[in-house]
Amino acid sequence: MKNTFLIIFLLYLACSGSSQVDSNANGKKPNVLFIAVDDLNDWINTNAWTGRPGIKTPNFKRLAEMSMSFINCEVPSPACAPSRVAIMTGVHPVKSGITGWRHPEWRKVPALQKVETIEQFFKARGYITLGGGKIYHTLAPPRYIGNQSEARGWDFYFPSAQIPIPYQVRAPKESITINNVTEIPQPDYFSWGPIPLEEKYMADYQIVDWANYELSQPHDKPFFLAVGLTKPHDPWEVPQKYFDLYPIDSIRDVEIKKNDLTDAWNHGRRPLDKFIVDNKQTKKVIQAYMATISFTDAMLGRLLDGFEKSLYKNNTIIVLWSDHGMHMGEKENWEKFTLWERSLRAPLFFMVPGITEAGSSTHVPIGTIDIFPTLAELIGEKTPSYCDGESLVPMFKDKAFNHKPVLSTYELKDSINDKPYDAYTIRTERYRYIYYPPSGLEELYDHEIDKNEWNNIAYKPGNNKLIIDLRGLLLQQVPNLTWSNNVPKGYKLLEDGTIQKLNYIPLEYLKQIKWWL
Repeated sequence: MKNTFLIIFLLYLACSGSSQVDSNANGKKPNVLFIAVDDLNDWINTNAWTGRPGIKTPNFKRLAEMSMSFINCEVPSPACAPSRVAIMTGVHPVKSGITGWRHPEWRKVPALQKVETIEQFFKARGYITLGGGKIYHTLAPPRYIGNQSEARGWDFYFPSAQIPIPYQVRAPKESITINNVTEIPQPDYFSWGPIPLEEKYMADYQIVDWANYELSQPHDKPFFLAVGLTKPHDPWEVPQKYFDLYPIDSIRDVEIKKNDLTDAWNHGRRPLDKFIVDNKQTKKVIQAYMATISFTDAMLGRLLDGFEKSLYKNNTIIVLWSDHGMHMGEKENWEKFTLWERSLRAPLFFMVPGITEAGSSTHVPIGTIDIFPTLAELIGEKTPSYCDGESLVPMFKDKAFNHKPVLSTYELKDSINDKPYDAYTIRTERYRYIYYPPSGLEELYDHEIDKNEWNNIAYKPGNNKLIIDLRGLLLQQVPNLTWSNNVPKGYKLLEDGTIQKLNYIPLEYLKQIKWWL
């Protein structure tokens, strides 16, 4: 009789269609290991991700083999502050108005005054909430001390709620390349070079040490453990052994198109590209970014080791995300802050025991704005009404699930009147559409044939209906936008439908100026 009951019970568990993770034996809800990685683009190599040839990321591959990978994941905004606020509140920047570096005190924004953040949501539902490192936007000492996170959401924060990142060691000044080769002072954080110290002195090493300690401890409640890794954000300074993985002679240039911005928006940061090219720093910067990614991969490996040794590995959801991508010379840019693929595409992994298929992946475009509603459903809770994303749980079972087009936005400066404005992009499975309201400029890229977004086909004959359809998709999420069918301000339209910027200055003729302005 006992055996019969056991068989029936096991069959029930196997056949259950619930989207909620099964509780463990003592009735706890599933734990959540919530991993944030700073400035990680799509260069990682796994079975599903084929990012940068030759880059060594065995632990991202290890996580991918445990998880479901979202290959076309887009961030809500291509900068740390607005992206992280959107992910942690579930409120899209188009609703909150935090589309750029405005509003460092985000709680004072009317749309966010009453929302529960992710950690507050979990705490209110019986979880112990533990955080460490960069979850909300902050900078490591000595650059900055402060945290956009609210202390009330955390039962404990490492090193503290006031100083969320341990002191970040730096490379010797003689290796900080940018200020060694220019007469114009540049920010000292945009630098690259090896650190002559062991990795245990790095902030991320200490953050992982703390997280592994928490994983080794008994917890009488389910936990929400947020681990914020600060790399591969600049400065690209990590121990020498990670640089040794990539001899400078082995570094390949990225794919670029000369004068790529003649038919596109001019981001105004081209002098940095000129500086790097003129001073023959291209391979050194790429090497440093690759080294920093491999360092991050090693820290992820240490965290996964701690997780797999813990008592919680069978009842813990793992989600890993990055706040945005990163340009490495594409479109004459070495940062983020654009609405192109390089800034907006970032890794996302979900490992949900009993629900996600190990090693699975999907190419359907989704957004990191979907993380909050997904976690809410997985722990059996109702998604807050203010969340703008949609749960990815149906996609765990149906990889072709129809997700709405993904919206991203960012605050830019109008080159004509020097006033800030919000620009928008919609990403479908095939197309990226971008709209810059002040000038009226539209950009359209066909990813089936143009993965580098080199050719703006928005004005090509035969694309009128497609443009109207994409405008409609954007209008569904951003009401009250208007368009003119006039030629965009500052551009001219050729007979073949090619749009060209007036008074375009080739890179070699740009003046050397302070690039961060």
